[in-house]
Amino acid sequence: MILRYFWLSFLLITIYLLYSQNYFTIIWYFLPKELNNVTHVLFSTSELKLLDINEKQKVFTKDELKKYNNIENGLYLSILGQVFDVTKGAKHYEPGASYHIFVGRDASLAFVTGKFDEKEITDDTSVLSAQQIKALDDWVQFYNENYIYKGKLSGRYFNEDGTPTLESLQVQQKLIDAKKEIADEEQKKKLFPTCNMEWKVNVGTTVWCSKRSGGIERDWVGVPRMYFETPSSKQQRCACINLDSKEYEENKGNFKEYNGCATSSIKCNIK
Repeated sequence: MILRYFWLSFLLITIYLLYSQNYFTIIWYFLPKELNNVTHVLFSTSELKLLDINEKQKVFTKDELKKYNNIENGLYLSILGQVFDVTKGAKHYEPGASYHIFVGRDASLAFVTGKFDEKEITDDTSVLSAQQIKALDDWVQFYNENYIYKGKLSGRYFNEDGTPTLESLQVQQKLIDAKKEIADEEQKKKLFPTCNMEWKVNVGTTVWCSKRSGGIERDWVGVPRMYFETPSSKQQRCACINLDSKEYEENKGNFKEYNGCATSSIKCNIK
């Protein structure tokens, strides 16, 4: 999984350098078919659209996109510089509808902030964190799956010839970082599965471990511990820990016992 993100980062940097010298189109054309097909394993649909130069894609100017803001011409919107035809969802996007604010422009920032004042109706997403970029990419996936992809918008994320700008590659790097964080978190959940939890009025919260707690099947039960992402973190979750494991020994500083719970108990009542 981590190797995938390394190669994606490497490829994005290489693409930018080759694009800047106008070599990429020539090299891509002569790549062996088998190597070209590997990209479909490495990248998501939206990422492939950013890299796809074999297929001639329409590149809209901002003025052109503004024309697609009514039923007659069609309803188009852009997100991270990718243009989609949302006409079939007219009840949501036509003039006067809830999401018409997104039509005929790229208002990427507002997809995340949910604010529709002039400061938020912008394609500038530089203030967003890696996780927020991931949330924005989820919207891109939504439009890819439910609407018609029409091409790219020249400006912040794509040049007039459809090649990605440096800012587009920076967004993709944030997306890579977010996916890596998610992959790391999933790995930690496998190593330190989430506890079973139950709350009752007269008892309070009870946490306990089993061989299937956290949805992770294993051959050990474990004991409940407070798990902190870092030793200095204030946020924690209940995790089931195998006290005899190497992973526990290597991360001891991230765990804390529950008050009033025996060290080896598989069930604890939290007050």
